[in-house]
Amino acid sequence: MIHSARQARPTSTLRRTASATPSFNTDATEFSKQFAFQHLLNSPLPSPALPSILPRHGKKPTPRLFRQAFRISLRLATWLLAATALYCLIRAIRSPSESSASVTYLSLNVDQYNIAGQDSALQDPAPILVADPNKKPRWTVSIPRDASFPLKPSQYANICAQSDHIVKQLSPAHTHFHAGSGESQAATNFIDVQEAHDQGLLVSPSMDEARLDHSVLDEDWAGVRGEKEAGTHDKSMGHKVCKKSLTFLMESADAGMGKTLLGLWMAYGLAQDEDRAFFIDDSNWAYGKYTSFFKPPPVPSCTLPPATQRLPCPHQTRHLVVSTSTYQWVFGDLIEPRSQDHQSHKAAIRKHRAFSLARVGHDALFHLAKSDADYLSSRLAELDSTAQAGGGLTIGLHLRRGDRHPWEPQYSDSYIPAATYLSTAQSLLLHHFNPENTTLTHSAAAGVAASTFLLASDDPEIYTSPDFSSAQPYANVQRAQSHILLASKDTLDAALPEPAPAPTADPAFIKFVEPHTGWEGGFFASIFWGLGNAAEGMRFARGERPERATAPPNDETLRLREYVGRAYLLELKVAGAASGGVVCGVSSFGCRVLGVMRGWSDVAEENGTWRNVDKGYSGWAGLVEEE
Repeated sequence: MIHSARQARPTSTLRRTASATPSFNTDATEFSKQFAFQHLLNSPLPSPALPSILPRHGKKPTPRLFRQAFRISLRLATWLLAATALYCLIRAIRSPSESSASVTYLSLNVDQYNIAGQDSALQDPAPILVADPNKKPRWTVSIPRDASFPLKPSQYANICAQSDHIVKQLSPAHTHFHAGSGESQAATNFIDVQEAHDQGLLVSPSMDEARLDHSVLDEDWAGVRGEKEAGTHDKSMGHKVCKKSLTFLMESADAGMGKTLLGLWMAYGLAQDEDRAFFIDDSNWAYGKYTSFFKPPPVPSCTLPPATQRLPCPHQTRHLVVSTSTYQWVFGDLIEPRSQDHQSHKAAIRKHRAFSLARVGHDALFHLAKSDADYLSSRLAELDSTAQAGGGLTIGLHLRRGDRHPWEPQYSDSYIPAATYLSTAQSLLLHHFNPENTTLTHSAAAGVAASTFLLASDDPEIYTSPDFSSAQPYANVQRAQSHILLASKDTLDAALPEPAPAPTADPAFIKFVEPHTGWEGGFFASIFWGLGNAAEGMRFARGERPERATAPPNDETLRLREYVGRAYLLELKVAGAASGGVVCGVSSFGCRVLGVMRGWSDVAEENGTWRNVDKGYSGWAGLVEEE
């Protein structure tokens, strides 16, 4: 039996007494009103303990748990909104300058760009769009503080390529960055990293990070990154940061040294022209240490800023980084495609400008390390004394073979014949000894016969070619230098007989022994990358070599590469110093380096002593882009 806890109330409390009952001695209308009211009083009230079994308005009743969850969520949202408003108010009071530098979205006609907020920290180096305190759209470059310096050359090139698109959108009239133009219209919307930090547009590095960066630079930089030269670094300069700087990266995807060398000289000249402190980074150079080849560069009187402030573009950034991958953005219209008109007056002005920059760098930096400098001095003295004793001249001949082909169409798949070099060299001799083009006198003929052709080539077989043994009666032919020689396979086989195959347990199997590889045919990138590591050369030949090796080259590889580089530089030094002139093909960067060594007058004048035999381009080419 179930007992209810609820008891029904007495009915007497719900009804009125008889004396309260109205009389019926009234008219019908009054009766009906009284009856209706009395009927309501006499009706029992609904039970307060039992809910209605019928849904109100045809809807199901809302569950109690849902109503409670809704009320809690509403309260939480209210609290969160109040906390957010309070936080923004406090931040605005504490940092009014930062709050005014809020970022607005810029609608650009490009796929996607990074829109940076004041607390943003991009994971990859890239140009970003910001809005300054005046709500003006600006752009800068963000490099993560934990990114290693230097970045890969392709990363620098990507930054500049993306920056080009941003600049074109913000300033449609602009088409390219221009070297040496200072505050050009090309990047008027650019804001430097330090200035962006000061305005709160980028997150500033902490004092500990900046102090660590400067201490590393003070210890390891003596004009060249990673080189500690005793007595070359002035500790008294403390942590004074350069107002403006230019850092040149020796790292290059090219196996050859000529393009890097020419760009290095132009970058140095540009730094001097713009009053920038000059630094060299050789940390990822394929040839090893800079000071293995050259004397250390002049030491700046200041130190570099953190790596986040060193940018590849635009040109007017305070701290510029120059790589072979960013030449076109740094030097601008000083570099032009080979297909353009390079004989116009404007082209001649640009060419002279580029040459002047390179010449400044040549004079300051092209000084060989002591071991090679001593040999060079003795070799030049020997050649001068021999030529002067007979009244003759020396003519440098630079023949590039290997993977560098001429621009002249008929020889684009082969090489310019040796006879072309010889005939041009002979014309130089005749122009000197017989300028009037008359019959040779006895003394002039003696001078021609006493002259010497100094042969410099990347192909060791050139030196034994019959073409040069027939140079008489005009001159005799010698190697430009014999201090370091590139050997052919025949020379290696004669000097170092191949080892016999190692015996194996099964006589039917013979262990493979790799044969000698020489430089016959000239300098090929696959051979260079395979020095001391044949597998690396094979990866390059298959197009699988990474942009930057995960592990540094081994000691044997660096030793062999160093020999190749030193031989190349010695040959250029000797051939470029020839008293009578130099003959070469301008498609080779070595030929353009020789032009800088000779001087502008020898390059520009029709009868100058720098002669180009490659008819695919007229005159000195500088850093003309390949096609």
